[in-house]
Amino acid sequence: MTLILLGLALVIVAGFGIALLELTIRRAEVGAALVFLSAVVEAVFVYDVPSVHVSGARVGVTDVVAVTVLGAGLARCLRLRRFGRYQRWLILLGFLLLASLIRGIAFYGIQPSVNDSRLYIFFVGAALYMATFRPSVELYDRIGQIWLIAAVLMMLLACARWLNVFAGIDLGVPAERYGVEIAVRVLNGPYAFFLLGPFILTVPSWLRRGHPRWARWFAALLLVFLMVLDRRTVWAAMLVGVAVLVLRGRRLGPRAVALLVAGSILTAVFFASDVLVRDDSPSGTTSTGSVTWRVEGWSYLGASWSESPVNWIVGRPFGSGFAREVEGSKVVSNPHNFYLEVMIRAGLGGLVAIVALTAGLLGRLWRRVSVSGGAGLFDPSVLPALLATQIIWYTAWSPGLEQGIVTGIAIAVSTAGARMPARRRNYHPLPAVPPPVALHRAPAMEEEAT
Repeated sequence: MTLILLGLALVIVAGFGIALLELTIRRAEVGAALVFLSAVVEAVFVYDVPSVHVSGARVGVTDVVAVTVLGAGLARCLRLRRFGRYQRWLILLGFLLLASLIRGIAFYGIQPSVNDSRLYIFFVGAALYMATFRPSVELYDRIGQIWLIAAVLMMLLACARWLNVFAGIDLGVPAERYGVEIAVRVLNGPYAFFLLGPFILTVPSWLRRGHPRWARWFAALLLVFLMVLDRRTVWAAMLVGVAVLVLRGRRLGPRAVALLVAGSILTAVFFASDVLVRDDSPSGTTSTGSVTWRVEGWSYLGASWSESPVNWIVGRPFGSGFAREVEGSKVVSNPHNFYLEVMIRAGLGGLVAIVALTAGLLGRLWRRVSVSGGAGLFDPSVLPALLATQIIWYTAWSPGLEQGIVTGIAIAVSTAGARMPARRRNYHPLPAVPPPVALHRAPAMEEEAT
């Protein structure tokens, strides 16, 4: 009887998985929602995400989402007749990381290698998935709305943890494990960066007309959370992102200038105060968030990686870890630099690919995507700002789960623009709503008719 029930449960799970995969293949907003909600789930449970053990391996809910999105992306790739330039860069990165994973499984076993590659599976899978969908104003607007809903959930999580830290009110939410040497840091860095995306989406409501009033208030609320969460890299990325939005605008109005100046001053004040707090830490203690700590670790990893010519070509396999010496002590944690991580895991080819998918895409979209208004919440004109925040963030952290969605959308928009006739490439690659035309007859026409 137990075997029958187990078999029935497996059939139901398999049927649900196939249905979810089929729906994800057809509807891009479904895949985006799965990725955004996975980020919220990981922020809530940290590393204790609900999971099951299969053949000794721990499979979490987010792992199922990563495999589903990656599978949907691969299935959609089979339907493409040809690939654009940045799609090929992404596929190259995927192949190099896959080779690193296969080598890691051979040298270190399945468990450590797969654990080390989870982040990359999410990033490449989500980017490949979104890059296969044709750009659409309606689609991107729905994705933007889903991202805002997920941001609300993330802010509620932060509020619940603040209640526990400052008021002793325990709502049953697991506490944050990292960065809690400062009480307000109730969200780890990537989850604070998760809120920056919706902020960038809503900032145009302050810079251009035609946006709903609630977007302005939501942007202000997000700004408060981003500042209070006390993540310096998020502040720097936020300032760069807003600056890109303002600089790419057709004109700088007083409101835009005031917003940029106020944001710059506020960011500088918070940044300076945070540096002073770190400098006053007791002697003999090591701050893992200090620039010196990170640079010393990067230097050690880069020197040890460059010793072998094989590492230059194919990198070190997943599962080999990031062991290094920092200030006389052994450290095995993440090096906090995505470019360095990719270079170590996928060689110089992987480094060139990730630079092309960040700086290359930024340069491409800066020239090809025009600034427009009223094209939905996720207007493609905000993509350069989002990519600029990525470039800053990757110098000190690994990408959040949602960054694959941003990269994939940027690739899709860039590819759509590249396939347009040459004389029309300066136009917005998405269909825009034409302005209303006044139906009247000119006086000269009337006189000629009479």
